[in-house]
Amino acid sequence: MKVGDLVQFDDYYVKEDDRQVGTVLKFDIFRGADDCGTISGPAESLVQVLWGTGEVGWILERRVRVISEGR
Repeated sequence: MKVGDLVQFDDYYVKEDDRQVGTVLKFDIFRGADDCGTISGPAESLVQVLWGTGEVGWILERRVRVISEGR
């Protein structure tokens, strides 16, 4: 997956979501923390997507799949 790729929301457990198809804008890493601010759990890759609804938002990379690669 890279910037410019067309992705589709692909989460088996979520049936109703307006985010269906969008374009990858950039990437980041999410590191969860507990209430005390200490890191808990592994880091996860985030993708910023411009959705077909016109919204820009972050989503875990594992929740989308590439349907068309950008050039």
